[in-house]
Order: sequence, then C-alpha cells, then structure tokens
Amino acid sequence: MSHILRKFPNDPAKPRVVKAEGLYIHTEDGRKLLDMTAGTTTFGVLGYSHPEVLAAMQAQMGKFCHIDYNTWVDPNLEELAALLLSRAPRGLDKVYFPGNSGSEAMEAAMKLSYHVHHDSGKPGKTHYIARLQSFHGATLHGISISELPILAFYEPLLPDGRSKIAQHNPSLNRLPGESMEDYARRSAKELEDKILEIGPDKVGAFIGETMLGSLVGDVPPAPGYWKLIREVCDRYDVHLILDEIYCGLGRSGRIYCCDWDGIVPDFVCIGKNLAAGHAPLSAVVTNHRVEDIIAKGQGRIQHGHTHQGYSLGVAAALAVQRIVHTDAMLDHIQARGRQIVDTITTRLGGHPFFKEVRGRGLLQSFEYDCADKNGFGMTLAKRMLDEHATVINAKWHRVSFTPGYIITEAQLGRVLDDFVAVFESTASGWKTAG
Repeated sequence: MSHILRKFPNDPAKPRVVKAEGLYIHTEDGRKLLDMTAGTTTFGVLGYSHPEVLAAMQAQMGKFCHIDYNTWVDPNLEELAALLLSRAPRGLDKVYFPGNSGSEAMEAAMKLSYHVHHDSGKPGKTHYIARLQSFHGATLHGISISELPILAFYEPLLPDGRSKIAQHNPSLNRLPGESMEDYARRSAKELEDKILEIGPDKVGAFIGETMLGSLVGDVPPAPGYWKLIREVCDRYDVHLILDEIYCGLGRSGRIYCCDWDGIVPDFVCIGKNLAAGHAPLSAVVTNHRVEDIIAKGQGRIQHGHTHQGYSLGVAAALAVQRIVHTDAMLDHIQARGRQIVDTITTRLGGHPFFKEVRGRGLLQSFEYDCADKNGFGMTLAKRMLDEHATVINAKWHRVSFTPGYIITEAQLGRVLDDFVAVFESTASGWKTAG
C-alpha cells in the first residue's frame, strides 16, 4: 500500500521514473519514452535536467538556497527581472515574484489589482470578470475565475463578485457568415455589456488566457480582439490581467504571447515555463504605476509567501531564460510549429476526421471529429506509447503537440510520421461522427 495520498486513487499505479533527461523519461521497467508533452502540463520547455540549468543551480547551492524576499536582495533576482522585461510589451517595467506556482501568480495579480484600486480611492472595484472554458489555477480565487466541471463542487467555498462571459473561440463560436473582425467586436461588446450590467464602479479586472489553452486546445484569438478588449478596459478603468502561465515565455514563438496581439496588459502572470520544472517559481509582470500608487497608499504590498522569490528557483529561471531569450531559440520554436501545421495539414487535411490545426509556436492542437472523440484520442495515445514509446496529449476532441523547445527537426519529423500512421490506421476502424 502506498503512503502517498494519490490524486487519482481509483487509477492503476503510475509508472515509476528513475531518470529524466532531455526529451526522454526512463522508467523503472526499462522503457525510454519520448515525451511530446513537456511534462504533461508543458513545463519542461528545455526538456528534463538541462545541464546549463543544473550547473546554475549547483553554483547557487554553494552560496545559499534561499533568503527572505522582504529582508534581503538576491542579485540574481534583479538580473532575472531585467531579462524578463527586456522583451516585454513597452510600458511593462516591474516584476513581482509572489511564490512558487502559476496559481499563486494569478492570486497575486488579482490582489495587486484590487490593491491599486483601493489605494486609488476606488475600494468598491472588487468584481472580476473571466471567460467560460478557462482555467486559472487551483487556489480558491483561481477556481472562482475558472470553469471546469470537476471543480464545481467547490462553489459553496468560492468568493462573491465573479462573472463569466463566453469563451473567445473563433473555431467554435463564430456565427455563420460572421467575419473574424465582426466576431472580435461582438466578443468585446459582450465584455462591455457585462461591465455595464455589473456597474463600472464595481468591476476591477478582466482576466483571460492570451490564447485559450489546455481545456479547449490552443485557440488563437481573432485578429484585433485583444486591442478591442484593451479599449473596453481603459474606458471603464478595468485592469487587464493576462494569464500566460501556459502560453508565455517562448511557447508561442515570442517571449510574451500578447506580443502577437500588439497590446500592453496591466498584469501578465507567468509560471511553469519560468524555471521549466527545475524548481518552482512564478512571477507577475506589471508597471511602475502599481508600485507608485501603493507607495503613496498603504506603503507595502500586502501579499507574500515564505518562498517567494525562491533563490534556487531564481537561479534556475535565470539559466532557462538566458537560453529562451534569444532570436535563435524563438525562430526555432516558430519553425517547429510550422512543421507541425504543415505536416498534419498536408498529410491528414483530406481525412474525413480532420477539422483543423491551430495554435502558435509550439502550442499546436489538431482537432478531429468522429464518434466517441475522447475514446479515439485515448486510443491514439495508447498506441503511440505502446508502439512508438512516445507520450502524446490526446483527449476529448484534439491532440495537442507541445514538445520541449529543444526538439530537433528530425526528431519531430519522426514523431509526426509515427503519429500520421497511427491516426490513419486507428481511424480506418472507427466510426464517423453522427
């Protein structure tokens, strides 16, 4: 019997891992598996146990593993903040390091948003608006702005002052004959209508994933959507909080996914891709006005954790981001993303199950349509694992290709060849939709 309180107590025991290096996981039963999910939740952007990151962590351990964020300054923290701002949207010039996880970053951004409104003489702006089919973290505040049916039983514990509008999903929610531009305008109007319904003096922030992610499968926004949202937020003094925990720090082929959309948010939350699984760390990227307002108000940020700005995580993140923050790496990510799109579209675009391939950079989802879509996806995943020793994320209605940034053109080509063959042979015995 395991002494671990398992997250999935009804499932069979999970495979025991003895080593993980590069893109590969080695299990106790002797298998060497190519991980195309970057750690299931996509944190492993440089693969596992990257030697440069391990060396940086080892060097840091020779100095100190952690010092208190409120009392001392870790020199690496200043360097990391400067690096994170070097390619940030213009106007973002401050970084707050709230804790370990993306959930903590989201909670910190929500609290900072209210803190600014409060210290600006608007303490009534306590309402947050988010979107359906989103996930923003596992804390109660994170759950309160998310929509995930399996978490609905927590509703009695959730705070008031939350509203949701429709997901912004051009692949799903555009009306027949509606242009992308008209859909973007309709989506922005829905936010404005919701703000007016609640009362602009009560709404503090609008929260969204820059690109819809792990629930619906990597859906880029309609062109101009975020600029229209920014205009609505500005009109009513509503902060714009972007969740880039999943899609930020190079995943989209740019350091910040919102760079594709040409906007400057008030807060950007980053997490799992920051230290890339080598150590826990998260951050909120914002602007100096936040600090100025709080300095003239309460005089301190009323938020903190023991391990915020965790020094070992900072050392790891600095090493990771030095690698990611290069034109060569970002060009490589975009090229590999195009390779996925071109291969799937060329070889499966005429298949009756094919619906679309969408995403940015190395966040690409292939959506299919058939009978029992979830069962089909699970079959694809099992066959790729059993026949090709490759771990893929296939479930519900799509396959998400989210490998580590270090994957080579040749490695990706082999995986896509294997996947196309498995897809075609599985589909040959599978019923169509309807």
